Amino acid sequence: MTPAAQEQEMKVMKSRIMELNSALFFTESISIIKLPTHMISDVEVDAEGDVWFAIPKPGKHIDAYDKEMPAKLDFFKKGMDFFVKIRGIATLQTDVEAIMNNENISVEMRERMTAKNMIGVSVKRVESEIVDNTPKPAQRWFQASRSQLSSWFF
Repeated sequence: MTPAAQEQEMKVMKSRIMELNSALFFTESISIIKLPTHMISDVEVDAEGDVWFAIPKPGKHIDAYDKEMPAKLDFFKKGMDFFVKIRGIATLQTDVEAIMNNENISVEMRERMTAKNMIGVSVKRVESEIVDNTPKPAQRWFQASRSQLSSWFF
């Protein structure tokens, strides 16, 4: 894929994610202690396609969890005719200074990620797809069989 095509694909993916703006965040870690599934909103996508968001701090000490883990994000919104699936590597952002100095995300996101009861997460996109969820028009069985018969004979 050419760099221009990749850039166009990135723009479309980013606009679709921002349009939906809510997702389920699943970790696919094989660790004994796993982060629970979270409903997330208010996400940001940086220039490289990484998705940034904040989740509530887990009950256990943050060092009990893997810092990096396989994860997936399923973006959806009721009434929309598409959804977005992303698989990648999630990284827990625990260094407050590094978050505050990160120029790739907005000031609001930095503040959300460093709030007392929250933790920042970034997901480096490995694969993604936009799934068309447009309802297919229902055909009556009689119309469908008539169409099939006419295609056989003509």
